[in-house]
Amino acid sequence: MESTSLNMRGRFHAGIEELGHRWGWYLALGIALIILGAIAVSDAYLATVASVFVFGWILIAGGLLLGFMSFLTGKWSGFLLALAAGILSFITGIMLLRAPMAGAATLTLLILSFFIVEGIYRTIASIALRFPNWGWSMASGIVSIVLGGILLGGWPQISFWFVGLLVGIDLIVHGFSWCMFAMSVHGLSRVVRRDERWERPAA
Repeated sequence: MESTSLNMRGRFHAGIEELGHRWGWYLALGIALIILGAIAVSDAYLATVASVFVFGWILIAGGLLLGFMSFLTGKWSGFLLALAAGILSFITGIMLLRAPMAGAATLTLLILSFFIVEGIYRTIASIALRFPNWGWSMASGIVSIVLGGILLGGWPQISFWFVGLLVGIDLIVHGFSWCMFAMSVHGLSRVVRRDERWERPAA
């Protein structure tokens, strides 16, 4: 039992040390994401158009792939369903590329609807279940409903910048999380190396 515990501890230390050697790359990734996010936030309109274009090309590629795979599996019972999904994805992608701002308006409406529906569900569930700290969940649900309602009141004008702003904020948050991960791994690897130096004389 003790040998198993020591083996697991050794693997954990090895994994932390390996991550610790690369912490600079993780930090650089986080900083790069933060910079990209700041650029997207500073020019939300351009970021919105770029996001819609990328999403459109993804739908086109996915539609072509689905159509190709449906013909490869022609005897499959879901052949027509897969082919229809591929055609729908391809047509949607083409429409987004032809009218990116109309696509941005549609995406914005979907996101706002999700905010409102999620907020309503979270508020009702927290009141009904009364789990620990349910008041915070209810408050966050109410905030989501209010935020979705305010933004919905400004639709479709907000479509020109909302998607780009959302992408920029997401990039900044992800970048910050990578930076924190890099610093945590760097700190843990230093602690592991220090512990190993203390354990060597006793061995």
